[in-house]
Amino acid sequence: MARTGRTTMAVKLYTPARLPGLPSLLVRIGVVFALLAASTLIVYFEGGLVDSHTGRHPELLDCVYFVLITITTVGYGDIVPVDTPSRLVDALVLTPIRFIVLLIFVGTAYQLSIKQFQEEQRMKRAVSKLNDHTIVCGYGTTGQAAVRELLLHGTRPDQIVVVDVDENALRATSGLEVVAIQADAAQESTLNAMAIQRAAHVLICTGRDDTAVLTALTVQALNPDCRIVAMCRQQENVKLLQRSGVHSIISPALAGGTLIAAATRQDHIVDTMKDLLSVGGAIRLDERVVRADEVGTSPRALKGITVLRVYRNDRALDPARLDTLAQGDILVFVAPGNRT
Repeated sequence: MARTGRTTMAVKLYTPARLPGLPSLLVRIGVVFALLAASTLIVYFEGGLVDSHTGRHPELLDCVYFVLITITTVGYGDIVPVDTPSRLVDALVLTPIRFIVLLIFVGTAYQLSIKQFQEEQRMKRAVSKLNDHTIVCGYGTTGQAAVRELLLHGTRPDQIVVVDVDENALRATSGLEVVAIQADAAQESTLNAMAIQRAAHVLICTGRDDTAVLTALTVQALNPDCRIVAMCRQQENVKLLQRSGVHSIISPALAGGTLIAAATRQDHIVDTMKDLLSVGGAIRLDERVVRADEVGTSPRALKGITVLRVYRNDRALDPARLDTLAQGDILVFVAPGNRT
């Protein structure tokens, strides 16, 4: 469990510590100076301080000096409160202000160094457990659907890494127990931090074709054996993604347009396609390598599945015209799903 802000999240969310911006620093500095100025005016007009060197009430600049050494707990003793009201001011006003100023400085130091160290250590522990994992770049609508299907397929949550530049988008992973990282997936340092060399799959769902191409090129350079699947919004960018090393390209516009057109001719095609594509449907579309006991048999004779296509040496074969299966053949088939 990781706590980020006010929300408790069941997710390993790694948010790189950011330096406080200039407005935030100016506000903190302004608060400190306002407290010091108010304290100085209070002790100056209260009039219960005595300078041991002069025996008189200190001047305004001397009160500034007294407030600073008191709040910083130095306390040389050359200026001291001599009556009850001034002692009460020191106890009830300066002491709380001392803690407020201390908390401001400690909070800034925590944000600048301690928090960054803690996040880096937590990230290293999560990444050290990754092997043959799947990296999902982008956690919009498509990325969320992809992670949901991966989990339904039985992928372990701790072997799924979600990366997005938007921390609010990553909060949608709450309850999934996946590793979520706020960063730019197109950067080499980000992919290295996610153990890209040990990754089995990278799903690029960034929503921008130029970002997808850059991410694919970076992944290909770091791990040529990794299987890359990318979403492509514009059909003219398909060739760019292919040249970038992407193995499978999904075009939502093309697929959506095909389904919409099909729905005008048949009433139930869209529902059937949803069942085929989802693990939770009544029927499922899947693929696997031919088992040893199936070699030499006809694809039409296999029980429990309906073979739609056989791939042999990357060639698509029609199972209706194929008499026997060979070792290494890949079957694309329809089988009963999980929903009854």
